[in-house]
Amino acid sequence: MIRRVDPRRPALITPQGLRRIVLGGTEGERGLRLAAVSHAAAKRPRLATPSERAAGCLLVLVHPDSGSLDEHAREAIAAAALLARPDEAVIALMPWPQAPDDPEVQASALDAAALGIDRLELLPVNAATSPEALAEAVAARWQALAPRLTLAPDRGDDGELGRRLAVRQPLACAAGVVEIADGRVRVRDLGGVRRAAADATAALDGLDLLLLARQVARTELPFTGLGECQVLPAPAPRALPGLVDLGVIAGQAQQVALEEADFILAAGNGVTDVPLFLALAEALGAAVGASRVAVDDGRFARSQQIGATGRTVQARGYLAMGISGAVQHLQGIRECRHVLAVNTDVSAPMVQRAELTVVEDVQALMRELLALLQAEQAAAPAASSTPIPSLKAA
Repeated sequence: MIRRVDPRRPALITPQGLRRIVLGGTEGERGLRLAAVSHAAAKRPRLATPSERAAGCLLVLVHPDSGSLDEHAREAIAAAALLARPDEAVIALMPWPQAPDDPEVQASALDAAALGIDRLELLPVNAATSPEALAEAVAARWQALAPRLTLAPDRGDDGELGRRLAVRQPLACAAGVVEIADGRVRVRDLGGVRRAAADATAALDGLDLLLLARQVARTELPFTGLGECQVLPAPAPRALPGLVDLGVIAGQAQQVALEEADFILAAGNGVTDVPLFLALAEALGAAVGASRVAVDDGRFARSQQIGATGRTVQARGYLAMGISGAVQHLQGIRECRHVLAVNTDVSAPMVQRAELTVVEDVQALMRELLALLQAEQAAAPAASSTPIPSLKAA
């Protein structure tokens, strides 16, 4: 009888993340740690010196999304880390709602080192900070850092801030960059009335600012950043003559395009009470989506269909009600950050995709959830100016 070697015998994990078996030893950890050992532990920082002593830097402008960074921002940071020279630091300048109590804890929460950030600079802002004041503070920081190259995602607040910076300095800017390779950048030209759509290229050395489209760089890096963090002084208030800030008015979620929605409530074949579903969506402030089966049945409009044959969404929260999860539907929600599911079939593909699943009848759960929302609003009527619809009204 040949004795088998125990693959789970005690072993030691080296600083490089390798599993080393000591023959005859009894100390160490048992189990196959190959899947559990993170490859990030074996990665080394790209920059060997502190960021303050770096020979130069690349600057990335990103806005947080509810306290974290979305995939587009992570791709811009990864692109900067890949373009940086060995002696250049990658600095991420991020407007932050308020100054954190512990900057190092905040940098760790954002996974700054794993993203390739050598120094994270937080710029405290609030609702009263005007875009002009923010642009002025960013321009002052840009002049102090003198980065070789500045990058930002070409969308929303990041794209606007980058364009304001380009006008102030001024900077040679390339917007809508879809590829960076061989010292050149490729920009998608959508064309115009008298010309067809085509791509244009430009030399990277002649540019100061890159506004990146999606999927320009992969976020999996072979190295890490230093993960340092610094809190900058808040921008000075700047009054604009002739303008009065009346604050922000929340819009109706149902009027927002599904591609831009932050929270989506989606219905599948398991939703039979459509008025109840719509009342819940309005109470939650969620955009309404649907599966192809629900749309084909005539319960929802074709513009509300989510999937490969409908709309591709990237919401921060996606609540699937009674959706089994066909392949084409899962393709449409692959970029959603948090997916929740309500279903009675625990073997449904949507249950496997969801981070949290509630095994319950959809109609019963919607009634209870709507009742809780109505009770919460009744207890604090001053907290909300929009009444939550009742079942009768729905």
